[in-house]
Amino acid sequence: MKPHLFTNFTKALTVISVALGAIALGIKPSDSQSRFACDSDQMATTVITDRGVIPLIQWSDRSFPPPFTPEERCQIVSSRFEKFYNNGTLKYIKADTANNLPVLCVAAYKGGSCLPDGLLVTFKPGTDANQTLLKILDRRVWAASGPIRLKSSPGKVIFQDDDGTTYVDMEAFLNWGTQAQP
Repeated sequence: MKPHLFTNFTKALTVISVALGAIALGIKPSDSQSRFACDSDQMATTVITDRGVIPLIQWSDRSFPPPFTPEERCQIVSSRFEKFYNNGTLKYIKADTANNLPVLCVAAYKGGSCLPDGLLVTFKPGTDANQTLLKILDRRVWAASGPIRLKSSPGKVIFQDDDGTTYVDMEAFLNWGTQAQP
């Protein structure tokens, strides 16, 4: 093999190895990139994790009154997730009720109440917010990274169910897969 061909071949292998390594490690959002966004192609609120871009909520229900189209709800809820993430209050997501409607909201700690102005999403009357929260995380998120594991690391529980209320530790959820699994 000629020396310049070997050098070019080695450079190509290095580039491919680096690219595959970056894919295997996942992509983290840069400082200017949003962690949560509305993907208009999927019509879904998505999150960027080390496991890749994961759809959390797919917006297809057109029965909400105007102006709350699936597109509008996707934008609103995605921006709420991003706002809470950026200001450091996206610690726990809690299933609850507000104004007699089922909701998901942000809580500062497991067992805590919804933060003032901590609303993430409102559901239709009769929706089980606890089950909906579990479905959001179960249906798509875990499919991307294998079987459901209820702990992200020893002692760090993702799902908590206290007196029928479901909480999700968002720090553990967002970092799930970056640490060694038990």
